[in-house]
Amino acid sequence: MKRELSSLERQTFDLVVVGAGVYGAVTAWDAALRGLSVALIDKGDFGGATSFNNLKTVHGGLRYLQHADFRRMRESVRERRTLMRIAPHLIQPMPFLLPTYDQGLRRRPLLAVAMLLNDLVGFDRNRDTDPNKFLPPGRVVSRQECRRLLPGVPEEGLTGGAFWYDAQITNSDRLTLTFVISAAKAGAQVANYVEAVGFLREGARVCGVEAKDVLDGGRLAIRSRVVMNASGPWVDRVLDTLDGERRPRLFHFSKAMNLVTRPILRDIAVGLSNRNRGQVLFVIPWRDVSLVGTRHAGYEGAPDDVEAKEEDILQLLEEINHAYPPAQLRRHDVRLVHRGLLPMTPGGENGDSVTLVKRHRIHDHRSEGVDGLISMVGVKYTTARDVAEKAVDRVFDLLGKSPPRARTATTPIYGGSTERFPEFLDQEVRRNPLQLQEPSLRHLIGTYGSAYGDVIRHVEEDSANALPVVEGSPVLKAEVLHAVREEQAVDLASVILRRTELGSAGHPGRSCLEACAAVIASELGWDPRKTAAEIESMEEIYRRRS
Repeated sequence: MKRELSSLERQTFDLVVVGAGVYGAVTAWDAALRGLSVALIDKGDFGGATSFNNLKTVHGGLRYLQHADFRRMRESVRERRTLMRIAPHLIQPMPFLLPTYDQGLRRRPLLAVAMLLNDLVGFDRNRDTDPNKFLPPGRVVSRQECRRLLPGVPEEGLTGGAFWYDAQITNSDRLTLTFVISAAKAGAQVANYVEAVGFLREGARVCGVEAKDVLDGGRLAIRSRVVMNASGPWVDRVLDTLDGERRPRLFHFSKAMNLVTRPILRDIAVGLSNRNRGQVLFVIPWRDVSLVGTRHAGYEGAPDDVEAKEEDILQLLEEINHAYPPAQLRRHDVRLVHRGLLPMTPGGENGDSVTLVKRHRIHDHRSEGVDGLISMVGVKYTTARDVAEKAVDRVFDLLGKSPPRARTATTPIYGGSTERFPEFLDQEVRRNPLQLQEPSLRHLIGTYGSAYGDVIRHVEEDSANALPVVEGSPVLKAEVLHAVREEQAVDLASVILRRTELGSAGHPGRSCLEACAAVIASELGWDPRKTAAEIESMEEIYRRRS
């Protein structure tokens, strides 16, 4: 997957997708699999904005029961099952516990009914999936069992707990990137750091985008029959370049914040009642840390300027400590702050909470007299594939063609070609032809799945690439080289935060930044001044996000 911008101007594409978060990435993959010629661009790095901010969960829609929204539940169950099937190396079952109390909506009898309904709605949750990823039925547990599973749970009014299984994305940044790679493997032309700065027009018809190479300022024209605006929080900004006319906003900002903290719990995710704000906060074990969130608030600034305010971080720490006193989180326990923007309903602020948009939106601009342009706004990571399928159907409609059947629900993503992943993992560990250290080999296979051999080739070229980037880490130098040579990594941040596991759970240490930068510098020809600037830029990112 090379960054070759000249290829973007050599032809007229059927579709140009603007925005390479998870929604844009899956849209490009779907369209390419269905035989369309596709270009995918993003003004930043692939998955570097809103898709970077999540709790790593693929949920089956249990929370929609309170509104009896069985349609959304069915969508979530189906998409959870699909992701577990097409990305077996990156999606794993995860147990969840929600303590029950003697009043309100968290009462044990109500949750018992909820567990039953959840299983009925998700009756086919295990169909055609790896038996190792079996999701057992939900159940209610006794007060004593809840105390055992969650030591220190507030006991006043405690009656037990609701226990069920959802799924966790072990590396959401790799999953988003892998959708991009899968699109490229299917024939799409993909490029990061290419910003859409305007539209090409033929009368009332959009026929492509004017774009800028963010890295060197060069301009290019990307021609297409249809443009898909999948730029997330930037969707309205992209539309502002259309003809200068003001349009109703498609995306009203809600700031979402999650914290990466020192480990609080092991092996089980927990939903805790935040009685002050009337919502549930989740504490989710991930790698050797905990994910805490999500806190939502209205936001009126520019999408490029969104940051987590110190008062917001302290407030979330106070709320989680109140909900679960044994957490005892302090400010220095925060290793990374994830923040992003989600769509909320206009005027959806209600005191300390916001009302998030419940349904995705696929907007055909023919309703405004503009042909060849579609804008898409998604609401959650879990259902991105399904929304992309619907969006590509609309593309075929604009092209005047009958849409072929989508294949993304049954086609494994790059690296996902294993029917039973645990058996595949054990088999490859036993085989281990290059005699790699077992922790590193297991990490490689867990990250790249059946495609881990593409990374191993760098070890075959030079055995020094089998060494870890820094002592104690399973991440090999070969992964850094692979990121630069094959995954369009152009700076230190893209390798540290998104291509590898080196720094997505917090600052990996100065020595790690320096070692990783040295590998990249050797490959890209950075001089000492450029290398030092990249390291300092990475330090600044952690200062702002931790």
